[in-house]
Amino acid sequence: SLIVKKAVMKTNNKIFLKIRLLFCLFALSTTLWSCNDTPDYNDAYDNTTATTAVAQKLVAGTGLIGHMIDDRTWTVTDGVEATEIAYVSYEGYTTKMFVVEVDLSNPAISIAASLPDNGTTFKMQSMTRQALAADAAGNKVWAGFNADFFNMTTGVPRGPVHRNGVMLKNTFDSGERSVFYITRDKKAAVAHRDDYPAVNASGVIQEAVGGGVMLMTEGELVTQEEEGLEPRTAVGVSEDGKTVWFLVVDGRNWNYSNGMRYQELGLCFQSIGAHDAINLDGGGSTTFLVRTTPEFTDDRFKVCNWPCDNGGQERAVGDGLLIISNQ
Repeated sequence: SLIVKKAVMKTNNKIFLKIRLLFCLFALSTTLWSCNDTPDYNDAYDNTTATTAVAQKLVAGTGLIGHMIDDRTWTVTDGVEATEIAYVSYEGYTTKMFVVEVDLSNPAISIAASLPDNGTTFKMQSMTRQALAADAAGNKVWAGFNADFFNMTTGVPRGPVHRNGVMLKNTFDSGERSVFYITRDKKAAVAHRDDYPAVNASGVIQEAVGGGVMLMTEGELVTQEEEGLEPRTAVGVSEDGKTVWFLVVDGRNWNYSNGMRYQELGLCFQSIGAHDAINLDGGGSTTFLVRTTPEFTDDRFKVCNWPCDNGGQERAVGDGLLIISNQ
C-alpha cells in the first residue's frame, strides 16, 4: 500500500543518512591523522648501507649521496675492478654510476686508444664493434669506454689521437679541451690543451685521446661554470700515474638515472683518490662495456650502462679507450 511504501522510503533515507555520516566521520579522522602524523621524509634517506669501498668513499667525500639503493664491486680481470652504484642524491635525483679502477702496475694490463675497425682512419663505430675489431689472443679486450668528442658527420675526434706510439692527429678544435695519454713507460696522465704541444714534442706518448674540461688538476678541483645534469664519461689518474679511474654516469632517464654535473664529477674523483681528471664525451655517446667470458664468442661483450640514444642503443663514436690484457 502507499502507507507501507512511504514507511520503507523513510527508513531507507535514515539508513542512507547514517552511512553518509559515518563516511564523513571516517574521512575527517583520516585527514586529522594524516595532518598530525606527517612522516619526516628525510628519515627515509639512508646512505649508511654502502658495502663497497668505492661507494663508502663517495658517501664520505662528496656530499652527493642521500640514499644508497645498491652497490656492488666485481673483478673484470686481474688488475681491473668495477663498481656499480645506484643512489638518490640529496636533491632527489636517482643516479646510476660505474667506477672502474685500472692498476697499470700489473704487467699484463694496459690501456689503448681505439678507432673504428682497429684502423687509422677517422669515422664512426659503436664501442662494441671497436672492441671486437681490436680483440685478439695476446691483446684481449676486457673493457671499453667512449672517449673524445667528435664531428658527428665525419667522425673526426675534436682532439689528438695517438695509437701504438704513432701520432694520428695533434690538433684541437675550439673550446676547453684536454688530453688523456699513456706514456711509453706505461704511466697515465692528463694535460690541458695548452700543455699538450710540449708533451707531444717530448716523444713520451704511446696512446692518447682528447677530452673536454679539466675536472681536477694537481689534486685540486677545477671550478666549473656548466650546471647541467647529463650522462657522463670521465677519466682520472693517480699522482704516480699507475692507477686510472673511469667514471660513467647514466642520464636523461629520470626514474633510472639523471646524470651528473662537472663539479660533482670532480668531487667523485677527488674522493676516490685521483690527482688529475678530465671529462670525456658524454650524452648519447656515454658507453661502458665489459667482457663476460675469456672465450672469443660473438656475444663476449656486454654494455653495462644505458646509452640514452634510441632507448639504450649504442651510438657510433669517433674513438674510444680499451683496457687490454696480454694474457
